[in-house]
Amino acid sequence: MAVRLVPIEESKDAAGPRFSLMSFNVLAQCYVRSAFFPYCDKRFLKWKTRSLLLKGQMASMHPSPDIVCFQECDHYEDFWKEMMANLDYSGVYMKKSGSKSDGVAIFWLHDRLEMTGFEQVELKNAIGDLELAQRLEEMANVGLIASFKSKYDVDVPNFSVATTHLFWDPAQADVKLSQATYLLETMQLYIKSNPYPMFLAGDFNSLPESPVYSAILGNGLRASAYTAQGNGEPAFTNCNGIDKDGKPAFVGTLDYIFYEPQNVVVTALAPLISYEEATAQTALPNCKFGSDHLPLVAEFAFSGV
Repeated sequence: MAVRLVPIEESKDAAGPRFSLMSFNVLAQCYVRSAFFPYCDKRFLKWKTRSLLLKGQMASMHPSPDIVCFQECDHYEDFWKEMMANLDYSGVYMKKSGSKSDGVAIFWLHDRLEMTGFEQVELKNAIGDLELAQRLEEMANVGLIASFKSKYDVDVPNFSVATTHLFWDPAQADVKLSQATYLLETMQLYIKSNPYPMFLAGDFNSLPESPVYSAILGNGLRASAYTAQGNGEPAFTNCNGIDKDGKPAFVGTLDYIFYEPQNVVVTALAPLISYEEATAQTALPNCKFGSDHLPLVAEFAFSGV
């Protein structure tokens, strides 16, 4: 079933060239265990089957997003690179440090866009006190920043996109905040030599009321795309696990697409599945959805550049 963008009534007629961005934590196979997802038929946890579901989810996006950011991306060389090339995308990838086999990726439609530069970011380089610095050093999380220009449309300004996947543990909020702060500082340095609008998308493992979320918004410097509907963030972007009552152990919003409201406006969003759809087979992933996260897609108009 095709996933189509739904216009935002207040901004659907905004002037300026359009651009679309997708962010999706695709659930790295290296983290898939039947013990983590006991409600899911084991057939649909195997990479051979699950990769087909993820491929189907990508192919269902109409129109294809101009930029796609993946988190928890493993099997980059033997699956994602070729699969996305078949959908007319080129990509750049950064694996997590150490023994981790997943990472983050940014893909772009190569018939429309040209990448003009990129930077890899090791989030363990964030600065903290000695004890925090030691914990950060143990983390493998990374980020990517890339700049793009339109190949043919002179009205489309150059722009940059950053993506990341912050540390998961709710008990280590200080680690996540340090990682986010370091990425934001790196983005600011990047902007000095690439003075373009910057988008930030990813899995931040942080709820909307968290310090990480507040830090990214930066007193109005950035806004979250899905709040453009006027109802706040989605009820959830992640639904997994099972509690003693047979309900999902976690249902919440961890994934976001951030933008600079002084430069762009949100004109359309991809609808997310309902709680009933997500929990029809207890939680995610399942026989219909290949990840425990939902893909986010936003369309923007460059209005203030």
